[in-house]
Amino acid sequence: MNWKLKAFIQKSLEFFPDKISSEIYFQIMQRRFGGLKKPYNPLNHFNESVNMLKKIRQYGYETDGKIFFDVGTGWAPLHSVGLWLGGAGKIITVDLNPLLRKELILDMLFWVNKEKEQIKNIFGDFLDAKRFDMLLDFGKQKPKTTFLRAFLELCQIEYIAPGDAAKTNLSKNSINYHISNAVYEHIPLDIIRNILIEGDRIITQDGLFINNIHYADHFAYADKNISTINFLQYSDKEWAKYVGKFHWQNRARHDDFIELFKSVGHDFVEIKTNEDETAKEILENGKIKPDEKFKNKSKEILSIEAGWFITKKTARNK
Repeated sequence: MNWKLKAFIQKSLEFFPDKISSEIYFQIMQRRFGGLKKPYNPLNHFNESVNMLKKIRQYGYETDGKIFFDVGTGWAPLHSVGLWLGGAGKIITVDLNPLLRKELILDMLFWVNKEKEQIKNIFGDFLDAKRFDMLLDFGKQKPKTTFLRAFLELCQIEYIAPGDAAKTNLSKNSINYHISNAVYEHIPLDIIRNILIEGDRIITQDGLFINNIHYADHFAYADKNISTINFLQYSDKEWAKYVGKFHWQNRARHDDFIELFKSVGHDFVEIKTNEDETAKEILENGKIKPDEKFKNKSKEILSIEAGWFITKKTARNK
C-alpha cells in the first residue's frame, strides 16, 4: 500500500472515538492489509525471543526461572510466550493501551501445532519440552470465556494494561531482566529515560537491560517503493502530517540512544548494529537529502536500521 495513502487513512481514524478507531485499525489496517494478516505467523517473534535468551547466556547469565519485565506488549504477548518456552520464570509485560487480541493468540496456537519441528529448531536447547507440550495441549482445547486469563496463567505472564513502565509500583530489585523489542522507536526519548530510571529501581543489582530498537521508517515495510530512511527528509512539522497515535515514531537515531543510555548512567555490555547498505547508497547518491534536524549526523549513523543495546546500571545507581 502506498505509504501516504496508509498515513491518510490512519490519521482519518483519529476522528472516531478511541474504541471504534482502534477496532477499525486492527481489523482493516492490520488484519487485512498490515503485518497481522490472517493467520498471523509468530515465528519471527520466537526468533527474537531466542536471540534475547542467547545474548543473556552469552554473558554468563541464567535465564531459567528468572523474572523478565517487558516494555510494550502490543496486540499479542508472543515475545513473552517465547521467553516462557525458553524457561523464563515469569514475564511481566506492560503496555500503555490494552490491545491484547484473542484471535492473534489463536493464530499463534495454530502455528505452534502446524510448525512443531520448525519451532523446535528455532529454540534448540532453550526449549522447555514440558512447557511446549502444555502449550500444544492448550491449543487443542475449545476456547472459553476465560481463554485469555487461562492462557496468560499458563505462560506465567502478568499482563498490565493500561500501564506505565515509568511508574510500575513493583518492588525494588524485583526483576532480573528489563527488555523491549521494537518498542522504543515509538516512545518519546524523555519518557524512555523515565522508564530506564524506573528500571534501575526495580531491577536486581546484577540485572541486564536488553533492548532491540528498530530505526527504520516503518512505512517502508508496507510500501516497497520507499526506503527505510524515507522519513529523514521531512521536518518535524511535515512529518507530523503523516503520523499519529497509530503510527508514531520518534525518528531518533542510533547515536541518540547511545546518549540516552549514558544519560541515565548505564554501562554498556554490548552494542550491535544492523546497517542498511541500500540506505547508505541513497544518502551518498543524494537521492534523499536529510532534513536540517539530521544535518550533523553521519551517513553511517543515518543508515543504521536497527540496534541491540545490552546495558546495566552503574554502581552509583545501585
